[in-house]
Amino acid sequence: MSNKALGYKAVVIFTGSALIKSKYENTSIILPEKFSGIISDLIEVDFVDEVLYLKERPDANEVREIIATCEDLGVTFRLRSNFQKTSISSAVKTDIADGKFLSFINIPNNTFALAIKKTMDINIALMMIVVLSPVLVILGLIIKLTSKGPVISKVSKVGWKGRQIKVYRFRTMYLHAERKIFYRESDMKMRSAGSTFEDDPRITKIGWFLLKSGLDQLPELFNVLQGEMSIIGPRHPLEGDSIKSLNRKYS
Repeated sequence: MSNKALGYKAVVIFTGSALIKSKYENTSIILPEKFSGIISDLIEVDFVDEVLYLKERPDANEVREIIATCEDLGVTFRLRSNFQKTSISSAVKTDIADGKFLSFINIPNNTFALAIKKTMDINIALMMIVVLSPVLVILGLIIKLTSKGPVISKVSKVGWKGRQIKVYRFRTMYLHAERKIFYRESDMKMRSAGSTFEDDPRITKIGWFLLKSGLDQLPELFNVLQGEMSIIGPRHPLEGDSIKSLNRKYS
């Protein structure tokens, strides 16, 4: 952290040291070591790229648990180690500042394969935009002519390792729908958890069709062009989903 050129910013430090707490409490969140089990939740809701384990006497079970968490979430794990002859097939010896680490790089590091995949994503997205351009134009015109507001809306979603991205969608709701009172209080109480957008009066007629057919997601092709999404890959959760799950878990 003292070597600014390395570009590290400590989001959270788990420690029982009063000295470390007093030194870094103004720049980082300091939590007791017993809360280290929430690392997975922190990675999901914050910008965490690496986890560094700096104990002089590592706890083997703790290390294994954290490594497993980092593997699942695609985060690099670095274990401080002064053993020169240590050889672990999945680890790479690295030097950071004045420390020696065994680094478990749990993200795709085949740059050639990644470049090929990204090129394919961009080419496929570009081809689909060209082929579907008449459909995009027609749907855009219908949305514009049938209700006030922009044609495209932006939905906040959580991308890779908790990074927030704005996903492009065709607008399916009336302008300022969230601020308008479409329900009486009694109606809100009667709505069941299983109710769908078909019953939601905030949604326009063309919006109902777009949601039902999935055509509202066509503008996501432009997110692919920007490198924020992939043609083939897991769906990104809504921005609040990870935070809500964290609140439920620790409330």
